Amino acid sequence: MTRLQDFYRVVEVSDGDFLAGEIFRHKLGHELPDRGRHLIGCYRAGPFRFVPLGYLQIGRHETVALVGGGCTDGRAFAHVDAGHAAAIREAGGVLYSLLRHAFTRMAGDFEAFFGYCGDARAEEVDLQAGFEYTRYKHLLAHFHRPIEAQRKQALTEAVYELGPF
Repeated sequence: MTRLQDFYRVVEVSDGDFLAGEIFRHKLGHELPDRGRHLIGCYRAGPFRFVPLGYLQIGRHETVALVGGGCTDGRAFAHVDAGHAAAIREAGGVLYSLLRHAFTRMAGDFEAFFGYCGDARAEEVDLQAGFEYTRYKHLLAHFHRPIEAQRKQALTEAVYELGPF
């Protein structure tokens, strides 16, 4: 039996547009910004053949992460073995794996993670991955370490004042 990590991984790259720009443009309708950290859900389709399945951007605002641009592209799954596609779905899916990677691998880099989400399906995945609702519509938060309620509120207010990101 093959393991998920034998054919699918989340990788951080320096140039998100090179690998996932097409996914981003197709799903979100504009160019991928050249800032922040870029995570790609990457499928190994064979020797020397890799297929980007999804994208997530992690930006910084002071001590917190601004999580945005999360998208996947079903068209890319035409290049994925059916059994492998089922295994990726069973593990939570591409967006879920991108979020969990950020929350675990970048936990030491940020005091908290915030996302701005207006899509119902993406919101469902965001919540499964560990985001929570805030008092503001569309603004989600993930506090991965103990933080006093007053500090959580201050961070949330500061991010809310930024507007959609």
